[in-house]
Order: sequence, then C-alpha cells, then structure tokens
Amino acid sequence: MANKKAIRLIELGLHPVLLGNKGDDLKRPLLKGWQTAVYTPEEVARWPVRNNIGIRCGWQQDDWALLVFDFDEEANRIFPDWLRQAARLVHEPLTIVTSGRGYHVYFYTDEAYPGCTLAGKYGEVSSPANGRKRLFKFIETLGEGRQVVTAGSRHPSGHRYRFRSQATYTDIPYLSAEQYQQLVALSRCFDQRPKQPQRNRLVHPKQLTGLLPGIDNCLTYARRFLSGAEQVERNGDIRFLGYGGFLVTANGRGWYSFSDEAGGGLPELIAWHQALVGEGAC
Repeated sequence: MANKKAIRLIELGLHPVLLGNKGDDLKRPLLKGWQTAVYTPEEVARWPVRNNIGIRCGWQQDDWALLVFDFDEEANRIFPDWLRQAARLVHEPLTIVTSGRGYHVYFYTDEAYPGCTLAGKYGEVSSPANGRKRLFKFIETLGEGRQVVTAGSRHPSGHRYRFRSQATYTDIPYLSAEQYQQLVALSRCFDQRPKQPQRNRLVHPKQLTGLLPGIDNCLTYARRFLSGAEQVERNGDIRFLGYGGFLVTANGRGWYSFSDEAGGGLPELIAWHQALVGEGAC
C-alpha cells in the first residue's frame, strides 16, 4: 500500500516528514536529515501507512515558506478570542487543524521565519530540575527547522488531528510581512510571562546570524553559549543537562531538542537558541 498522504503533500508543493506510530513518537521525525531532505513520490510511497506524517515548516517547493501558529496550553480558552481578532487582520478563510486539545493555523509567507514562543506562563512542576520553572506555552510559531503533524494523524492522547473547517491544505492563505507582525503582536497580548524573565544559565551570543568567530558546528556553538554539564550517550551523542533533552550529534553537525521537537544544523540551532534566550523574540 502506497503512502498516499505523503504523496499528496508533495503534489501540493509541501515537504512531508515521516513520524512514528505510537506514543510520543507520533510527533517525532524518524529519518535523519529530515530538516533539509527533499523526498520523491517514489520514496514516500514506501513509507509505512500506519505511521503519522508531518510537514516540514519553512521553505517549500514553490519558493514560499510555511509558518504555523500552534496553540497548546489553555487553547480552548485562548484560541476563540485570538481567532476573532485574527479574522480582522486576515480576510481569507483560515486553514485550521485541531488535535482535540490544541490548534494549528497554517500560513504561507515570503520569508522563512524561525519558530518562537509568543505567549505562555511560568508554572511549578512536580519535580523541578535545577530549580527552573516550567514554561507553559500558549502560542508559538512553528517555522524553519520545525515540523507540524498533519490532519488525519493520531495524537498521543488518542484523538485525531482534523481540519476544523472546510479549508484544507489547498486553501492555505498567504500572510504578508505586515500581517505577520500584526499576528505576532496579537499573540503576545496573551502572554503572562514577566517582561524580563531571569536568565541565569543562558548566554546571549554577540551575533546570531552570519559567521561566528571560532564557531564551525553545533557542538562548538553549544559549548560556547549553553552552560551546564555534558553527558555522552551510548550512540555518542552529547546531551547538555538542564535543557529538556537537548542533544548534539557525535560529529557536532546536528542537534535535537526533545522538549521542543526541534532540530537541524547550525543555522537552526542559532534560531532555536535565539528564541530560547528571548523566550520568543521574533
């Protein structure tokens, strides 16, 4: 049986991602290099049909980028109000997918924006690590270096991701740079974090784009800007403790964050760290 969903995404100009088929793996990419891989219809046709399928965010096949606004914690309280106000800024039907718990809102943009957290709050956890409070994310964007689970896939809660209205992936609206900034400002209105949260363990890079002196891969970057103990995994990957499952590959060229379901190469690491340092500074 061919994986028709993945084939259809390619036909629509989107980049599919193979995800797992049970538990938390339902939201995690399985294939190495998925952040930049361009799969052919023949390749994805052989993907397991019972696995979930994601869409890589950022640049797509037609020189447009995909950006997704992701509503997670307290979504049923926040999303209806956000949607009413967003409808005044984007005068097109929105492509919305719900997991039964949260919502994904899809847009095409002219620029591949990095993902960032726009609204949330800090709260206590049952067993806090290193004295840090957990960040409950209300609204974040899924951009370059991230992926989003597709409609029809299964959520770990047992629900299915489903389109909320008649708009589907063929109807994803275009978002101008001005509209993007307006939606970012709207989303930040729901933020409950302190204006200047204390940051003891993160170091601000002097330069977040372009060449960084002495930084030639993800490992040297992490050692420069992420303080904390290191732990070598069985497969040689290096785990940086205190960052919610942050690992750098043994060769230093790649990385992955299990808590944020993000990963990639050095440019994606810089974008991820930029969002982490500013907790969503876009």
